Amino acid sequence: MYEFEAIVILAATFIIVYIIGAFRNRKLLVKYSRLIKSQVQSMSEYTGFRPLGSNGFRALINMNKEQPLSKIEIAVSLVDRENVMHYPLSLLTKEHDKVTMWVFPKVRPKFSLEITPNTGNPPQKRPAGLNLTDMPIDRQDLKEAFLVASSNKRKAEETINDGEITSKLLRTRDFLSFFLIDEGSSRIFLTGKLTEESLGPLIDLAVTYSGKI
Repeated sequence: MYEFEAIVILAATFIIVYIIGAFRNRKLLVKYSRLIKSQVQSMSEYTGFRPLGSNGFRALINMNKEQPLSKIEIAVSLVDRENVMHYPLSLLTKEHDKVTMWVFPKVRPKFSLEITPNTGNPPQKRPAGLNLTDMPIDRQDLKEAFLVASSNKRKAEETINDGEITSKLLRTRDFLSFFLIDEGSSRIFLTGKLTEESLGPLIDLAVTYSGKI
């Protein structure tokens, strides 16, 4: 009898968590799509969305002719809140909602620049094909927050020391995971932790860099 009751309780728990998690993710997807649209509406000619299952979507933003970039592609990936095992495992994995952006400047970058968080841990393996050299950062606040590597030290220093860039970059210090100006593929790529507070600054950072390369 006790075994049957335990199975019923366990099944009910899975069902309740699934319903609540699915509802929560649907609300977040709507909220993030609205945030993206409001962030880019003054700069774009078209913004479209394509769902990726129940936990994500892709957005395409075609920019107007006054902007230094032609388009932005954004992928939003939410954690599996529908799965009851997500909650205990997330305490170990630190899993979180994620945003990925591909930004296409109208002018081809003349150098490559990589910015990663300065976590104190060994750096992640750099993507293949990038010929970058680690470089020092003079500003203490940037040095504490980020690690920088570039294919052109002089151009990287000019970019990093730009006051507008520095301001935008520091606003993302708590949620930027990876930032890359890729000369080879002529694009900017970034990933970061996705929250209502992080989405705007991450888009702003990508757009600002597009006007500086």
